[in-house]
Amino acid sequence: MSKRFFKVLIFLVAFALFFSFSSVIFAQDTSSDVSSYELTFKDKVILTQPAVCFVTTYYYAYVYDAWYDTWSELYYYGPLGGTGFCVNPETGHIVTAGHVVDVPLDEIKYAIIEAYIYDNYNTDEFTDADWNNAYNTFRIEGQNGPNPDREVWVQFNTATAGVPDNPNENYIRAEVIDFSPWEQRDTAVLKITPVTGRALSSTIIGDSSMIEVQDNITIIGYPWTADISMESIMTPTVANGIVSARKMVGGTEVLQVDMTAAPGNSGSPVLNEQGEVIGMLTMGTTENVNFLRPSNDIKEMLSRNGVTNKLGIVDEEFKQGLVMFRLNHHSEAIKHFNAVLNMSQGHLLAQEYRSKAQEKINRGEDVPLVEETPLTEETTPEKLTEGAKSEATTAELPGEEPLSEEAATRLGLIILILAIVIPVILIIVIVVVVVLLLKKRKPGVEKLGAPSIAGEPIGVGEEASKTTEQAEEKVSTGVAKYCPSCGTEVKVGQKFCSNCGQKLEQ
Repeated sequence: MSKRFFKVLIFLVAFALFFSFSSVIFAQDTSSDVSSYELTFKDKVILTQPAVCFVTTYYYAYVYDAWYDTWSELYYYGPLGGTGFCVNPETGHIVTAGHVVDVPLDEIKYAIIEAYIYDNYNTDEFTDADWNNAYNTFRIEGQNGPNPDREVWVQFNTATAGVPDNPNENYIRAEVIDFSPWEQRDTAVLKITPVTGRALSSTIIGDSSMIEVQDNITIIGYPWTADISMESIMTPTVANGIVSARKMVGGTEVLQVDMTAAPGNSGSPVLNEQGEVIGMLTMGTTENVNFLRPSNDIKEMLSRNGVTNKLGIVDEEFKQGLVMFRLNHHSEAIKHFNAVLNMSQGHLLAQEYRSKAQEKINRGEDVPLVEETPLTEETTPEKLTEGAKSEATTAELPGEEPLSEEAATRLGLIILILAIVIPVILIIVIVVVVVLLLKKRKPGVEKLGAPSIAGEPIGVGEEASKTTEQAEEKVSTGVAKYCPSCGTEVKVGQKFCSNCGQKLEQ
């Protein structure tokens, strides 16, 4: 066989081997990237955002008019708006700033009585003595006691800033478990009751003692202004800044930060570069100079109330979906986002990234994920060889127990190996058979005689010798002789035809 034929044969075998093993190679590539993927800071902020909520607080009470000895209808104070964040999705505990849920009684009384007087009296002729007399003789009282009643509501993902006079499924009633007033640590712990279809996300609280000046930080919250937020739907806002100083205020430590904040950001979690909450915004001197209550103060209050800080199943599913999305495994990402939405129907970011993943699939940018089988002691080649026969007999049969997960994994690996080896063997056998058939059908080299004359065939052996003699006679006489009876060619001088015996003329 020629060298060219051997080159073609080698190419075919190499192509067959590559085709058989390429799927395994690529499967290892796509499975290992999932376990080795490291979340970026942007990812960590996205994962924290669903745990942040908008907190609405308002008070209501009746006014006793001492001048007419009558009681008014209910009057409201508020609403106050702020931000909170969940620290335990199973128990429903939330942290926010103390002043978001607690207002001094005198401030509430002054505001409600003033609103009542403006509604019922002509204040154009009121003197300072009249106002003082009203504040001293009028009183307010709630439906459930001498003090005004308070309601605290939280909204996750999207929020409205008004009084929830007609709450929908987005509003969740909260109970104030503990709080420290503004002049102390300005921190409050709330508790809500998780319900089916609205599972909570959570945050992880870090160690504020490790913070250094000039560290980068990020705040997530619901800043609002009366002329915009009262008329529109709010969503969490993200802003960046740095830690600029550590200070003591009222005997307690605060972290001074340079970052943009506005009313409504009170109670907002502030994250370090690891995505952990290292503080909570509670006050500010200007729009860009604000102060945080350190996370270690928050930990102390949670510990005092027996609250454990932890993540939940929604956090894990959303994280897996985001990782799959980043690695372009969009079909897998959608599975995780759907799982999140089954547990938390209003999860805004799960809805957003599911739509993005579907758009990527429509563009043909989906990379299928092939799970990598872990190589354990039981799945080593030696173990597989020894146990192949016994494992094959453990396949699930009607009426028998199903395969265990470990046995199913080993059986699947065996099937995968066979699916690779058998096609390779078949290709090699086909190539060998083709080679043998080509070799058998190749024609041999014939032994050539004298060249033909006047178009007659070249002879071989004895016939060739006769033909040569006849040719010589033809050459010498120039004329060929034939039997007149049967037409057989005869020699010059031959008396009888060798074929029919006819006597020949001389």
